[in-house]
Amino acid sequence: MIKPLTIIIAEHNEGTQLNDTLDSILDTSDDKLYDIVVVSDGSTVPLDLTKYGSLVKHVKSSSRMGVGASFDIGAIHVETPHIITMGSDIRFVKNDYIEKMLAILEDNPKSLVCTTNIGINAGRMDIEDPKARRRYGARLLFFLKGEDLPRNSRLFAKGDPRRASFRNILEAKWIERQEGSVCDLPCILGAFYGVTKDWYNHIKGYRGHRYWGTLEPYISIKSWFAGGNCKIANDIEVAHIFKQRPSHVTMQHDLLYNKILACEVLFDREIRTKLINFLGDNEHIQRAKRMVLKDQGVIDYLKKYHRSIFTRDIHWWNERFPFKYYEEIILQK
Repeated sequence: MIKPLTIIIAEHNEGTQLNDTLDSILDTSDDKLYDIVVVSDGSTVPLDLTKYGSLVKHVKSSSRMGVGASFDIGAIHVETPHIITMGSDIRFVKNDYIEKMLAILEDNPKSLVCTTNIGINAGRMDIEDPKARRRYGARLLFFLKGEDLPRNSRLFAKGDPRRASFRNILEAKWIERQEGSVCDLPCILGAFYGVTKDWYNHIKGYRGHRYWGTLEPYISIKSWFAGGNCKIANDIEVAHIFKQRPSHVTMQHDLLYNKILACEVLFDREIRTKLINFLGDNEHIQRAKRMVLKDQGVIDYLKKYHRSIFTRDIHWWNERFPFKYYEEIILQK
């Protein structure tokens, strides 16, 4: 009998941290509702998953490909109609999060669904602490100038407000809670996402993405442009361990590659040129552009495919979710 849902977990050198995450899932939910696929992304730290038996399928990649690619690899092994993709550093409480997510996905088959995110760390692991910070999905900053950053930010652009930085475009920023239990929002965020298998495959998941960075803006815009949406389940609370040192490292040229990839796939020539130019120019950008040229065949395929399924564009987006600098930059000739 096929279960209704598969949980895909991407991990890179997490070791026993991954076991803690799996134990948290099993301690707080009914495993008759789901299978689990763990994708080890070029990990060198061994995992011991024997105690989970056939419930957990372990898929290994010989080299590091990234979080998005790991989710895409995991999706190949999914036989259920619904998927949850999540990080390897998530914790749960018994709040029927699986049942609630399934109900939302059944009612919204063309949606990406995130949940309320509770930030925890090694010094504060109580996810039921009412004082713990809660975050509720994200808005998208298509353009980000130095003036939009706090003065004490290490990224503050002194002098040139368009200093070359991977954060200059397509940045997801946390937003405040909206009224209601399930709400539309521009961009998923929080490392725990629900989607139907059909919709994930229709928008081609994270195809083309490298390592880490711009994951949520990339797939969220694709969902909206293809005629679907993004939602947050405010009443589902999931805790995410924010580490001082992540187990993965992503180089700046790879971060910039993902920004350029998103521009190439999502927008027409005029708009993507403006966005890419806004990144500025330095050795990291030049390297990222050379990498894009090397992968041009795959990118051209993705551009053609997504043009065939998109029913909306950035102008529709601005009417639905107005963003700063639309008039100044997007409409500028």
